[in-house]
Amino acid sequence: MTTHGDAAGAPALPAVAPAHDPEGPTAGRKPKVREAQLPEPRNPPPGDTSTDMGESVRPEPAGRAALSRLRTTLDSTAYPLVMPSAVEAGRVRAALVSQLDDYLLPRLGRLDAPLLVVVGGSTGAGKSTLVNSLVRAPVSQAGVLRPTTRSPVLVSHPADLAWFRQGELLPGLTRTAESTSDPGALRLVAAPALGAGLAFLDAPDIDSVVDRNRALAAQLLAAADLWLFVTTAARYADAVPWELLTTARLRGTVIALVLDRAPEEAAGEVSAHLREMLDAHDLTAAPLFVLPETTLDGQGLLAEDVVRPLHDWFARLAADASARAAVVRQTLDGALAALGPAVEGLAAAADEQAEAARTLDERVTAAYRTARRAIEDGLRDGHLLRGEVLARWQEFLGTGEFLRSLESRIGRLRDRIVSAVTGRPAPGHHLQAALESQLVTLLRGLAADAAEQAYAAWQAHPAGAALLEPELQQPSADLPERAERVVRDWQHFVLDLVRTEGGDKRVAARGAAYAANGAGLAVMVAVFTTTAFIPTGLEVAVGAGTTVAAQKVLEALFGDQAIRTLAGRARTDLLSRVDALLDAEAARYRARTAAVGLDPEPGAALRRAAADVERAREDLALTAPTPAEAGTP
Repeated sequence: MTTHGDAAGAPALPAVAPAHDPEGPTAGRKPKVREAQLPEPRNPPPGDTSTDMGESVRPEPAGRAALSRLRTTLDSTAYPLVMPSAVEAGRVRAALVSQLDDYLLPRLGRLDAPLLVVVGGSTGAGKSTLVNSLVRAPVSQAGVLRPTTRSPVLVSHPADLAWFRQGELLPGLTRTAESTSDPGALRLVAAPALGAGLAFLDAPDIDSVVDRNRALAAQLLAAADLWLFVTTAARYADAVPWELLTTARLRGTVIALVLDRAPEEAAGEVSAHLREMLDAHDLTAAPLFVLPETTLDGQGLLAEDVVRPLHDWFARLAADASARAAVVRQTLDGALAALGPAVEGLAAAADEQAEAARTLDERVTAAYRTARRAIEDGLRDGHLLRGEVLARWQEFLGTGEFLRSLESRIGRLRDRIVSAVTGRPAPGHHLQAALESQLVTLLRGLAADAAEQAYAAWQAHPAGAALLEPELQQPSADLPERAERVVRDWQHFVLDLVRTEGGDKRVAARGAAYAANGAGLAVMVAVFTTTAFIPTGLEVAVGAGTTVAAQKVLEALFGDQAIRTLAGRARTDLLSRVDALLDAEAARYRARTAAVGLDPEPGAALRRAAADVERAREDLALTAPTPAEAGTP
C-alpha cells in the first residue's frame, strides 16, 4: 500500500469560501487559502483511552449565540419573487440551515464529542466493505444491487453511542438499532474494535440514481468532521466526486482519500494521475491511501494487512485527543469562515427581491402616472369640449347671439343669460350630463390603457409575470360606477363652491340673480379648457369661441380674480379625486407585491448576523494550537 503525502497531515484550509449546496459547487470565486497542518496522531500511553479534548477547546457561549441568531435570520428570509437568483438562493439557504442544524450548532456546543468520519464516494466504490474491514465486523451491508436503498450506518465505540443517540448531530434523522431501508433513519452500531473518540458514518452513493440518496449523501458530508472519500481506478476521474471534493475543500472540511481496488499493473499510473488531479484542485495536502485489488474473506472483509496502514492511522487518531481536536477545529473553523461569503450571496439575492418589488411598483406607478397626465392634458387643451359637451354648452349660452353682442352689451347680455338659466333649466341639465359623460368616458378609457400598460410591463419581468392574473389586464369591474360617482361628487363640489363664494364680495352683488347651477356649469367648462383662462388657437378652433364666451361671462359675474380662484380650486379638486380613483386601480397591482411580505432592506439582517458569526469565529481562534500541540505540559 502506498500513501500520498503525510497520512496524518491535513489539507489546505480555505479561510473564506462560499458554501453552496453540495450538489453544485460555487464557481467564480477563488478562496484565499491558509495552510493549517494537523499534528500526526501519537501513540497513546499504555492504558490511555481518554477521549476528553480538554477545557482549552471548549467554545465560547457567544459562538453558539451568533450561530443561533444567523439560523433565526435565515429562517425568516424568503425569496418569494421569481428571479434567476431566487432558485439558487433557496438551495443555498436550505443547505446552510441544514449544516447549522446538522453540524455547526451541535459541534460548537460539544467540541469534545467523538470525531465523525463520513465515508463517501461513488457507486460501487466499496465504502461499506471498507468500513466493515476497518472495524473487523460486517456492520454495514454491502449492496450488490444498484442503487442500494437503505439507511446510513454510523459505527462507533460502545462508549460513544450515547452522544450520537442523543440526536444533537443530524437531528433530522431518526435513530435506530435495526437495519432499515428508510433513508430518514440513522442506524447506530457499536464496534468494540473501533477506538473510542472516533466514529464512521457509511453514507449513500454521491452519484446515486435516486435523488433522495444523493441529497442525503450531501447532507451527511456537510456534517463530517473528516470526509474519507473512496473511489476506484475506474471512477476516480468522474465529475461528480470532484465537484463534491471542491465543495468540501471550500467548506474547510478535512479530507482523506482512498483509491480502492487499484490493479497492480496500473496502480502506479492511476495514483500518479490522481495526485495530479488533487494538486489541480488545491488538495495536495489531502492524504491518499491506495488499496490493491484483492479478494474478500468469508465475512466480506478486506485482509488486515491490506487495510492496516489506514486502520493504524485512524487508530492513532482515535487515541490522540489533541489530533482529533485539531481535525474538529480545522473543519469547524473552515465551515464557519465559509458562512460569510455564502450569506453575502443570500443577502444580495434578498436585495434583488426587494429591488424587483420596487421595480414592479414603479412600472405600475409609471403606467397610471401616464393616465393622470393624459387627464391633465385633456383638461388643459380643450379636448373635452368636443362633441356633445360643445353642443350643449352652445345651447346653454346661445353662443351665436352672445358672441355678436359680447363687446357692446355686456349688461343686457347678462340679463338674457339670467333668463336663459332660470327660465329654461333643460339646457343646463343637458350640459351637466354631457360634462359627466365626457369625463367618465375619458376616465374609463385612460384607466383601461393604464391597466394594459402595467400588465405588459409586469409581463416583461420574470417576477411580475409570475404574479399576474388575467383580470389585472382590465380595469376593476366596478370602475364605471366609481368613475361616475367621482364625477358626480366633483360636480356637487363645484356647485357648492359657487354657492359658498356667492355669499361675499362682488359675487353677491353681481351674481345674485343667477342660478347657482348656471354659474357652476360655467366654472366646469372653464376647468375643461385651461386653468389660466388663456385661450389657445386649438381651444378657439375646438370651441368656436366658446372659451372666450365662458371667460367673459364669468368675469362679468364674478370678476377676473374670482374666476381664476374658482376654476383653480375646482380643477385641483377634480385631479385629487382622479388621483384617488387611479390609485385604487394601481393598488390591485401593488397588493401583489405587498402580499409577498418583503422587508425593505432584507439583506441587512443577514449581513449583521454573518458579521456576528465572523467576530465570534475570530474570538474562538479555533485553529490556534492547543497547549498539547505547542508542547506545553
